[in-house]
Amino acid sequence: MTQKTTRRDALKAAGAVTSAAGLTSLAGCSAILGGGGGGGSGTVTVSSKQFTEQEVLGYLAVEALKANTDVNVQDEVGLGGSVTNFEALKSGQTDLYWEYTGTAWATLPPKHSEVITDPEEIYSKVQSEFESEYDITLLDRAPFNNTYVLIVREQWANDNGIESISDYVSWAQNNTDHTMVMNAEFQERDDGWPGLVEHYGFGDTADQLTVKNVGSSLTYEVVGEGEATIGMGFNTNPKILKFDLQSLEDDKGFFPVYNPAPMVDQAVVEENPSIEEPLNEVANSLSTETIRGLNRKVSIEQQDARTVAKNYLKSEGIV
Repeated sequence: MTQKTTRRDALKAAGAVTSAAGLTSLAGCSAILGGGGGGGSGTVTVSSKQFTEQEVLGYLAVEALKANTDVNVQDEVGLGGSVTNFEALKSGQTDLYWEYTGTAWATLPPKHSEVITDPEEIYSKVQSEFESEYDITLLDRAPFNNTYVLIVREQWANDNGIESISDYVSWAQNNTDHTMVMNAEFQERDDGWPGLVEHYGFGDTADQLTVKNVGSSLTYEVVGEGEATIGMGFNTNPKILKFDLQSLEDDKGFFPVYNPAPMVDQAVVEENPSIEEPLNEVANSLSTETIRGLNRKVSIEQQDARTVAKNYLKSEGIV
């Protein structure tokens, strides 16, 4: 039986090939796809990565463009990982997706090991570099930052007057009899627990703590149920809301910044200038609490991501 090759199959295959082979050309994919992502024809193809937050962001872009422009919007939401989306964009097979500034800086070529914790600095550097290297630009970045955080129970934080990592470090010096939970990778990474301990001068005290490894998705429940005092999480995870947790302020600026912004082919913006305003409006509306709430509707309440995105845009008057 003959199998039909869909557009999405071809896009994913293109990303997988280039991921394995490095920065090789994707020009041959156009023959499979029957054309590119629509750079100059009034067609804009929106893709995204394959997890809840990215699907929400993807559909926010799709619905905002459909309602506010005359372009023909093609939906490739949930296309694949960072490399697949970037290669599809770079080759002209898609036209935009939301990328995090920290991911673009550290993960996408040419890759940088320097950690930048200032949101505007890393945004400006990524935007300048990608415009120069690839003729790809970033539109406005969203205020929310999907970075690592240390999480505690909100009531515990209030009872102990702890709002920041420095507050926690000071408290822990006299209270070493408690448990911290994190995944094994975070415990070993230089930009994880070892680096954090050094950055905050926490060495001697940290050695006295009980540290347990749990999966990232379980950390929130373990801390929320009081089985550990503190844990590692991600700032926009909706389980922070579900388990009444609080993320501690990274007051000494250790963790990298991960603000998302629409990453767009420059030619597409020039040929379809109407897309810029609605995408920027969406980006600027997304606070940490807002995206946590949207993520919660999809991942915890099991609502449809596209419906959640559309309802949010209506509530904000964007559509």
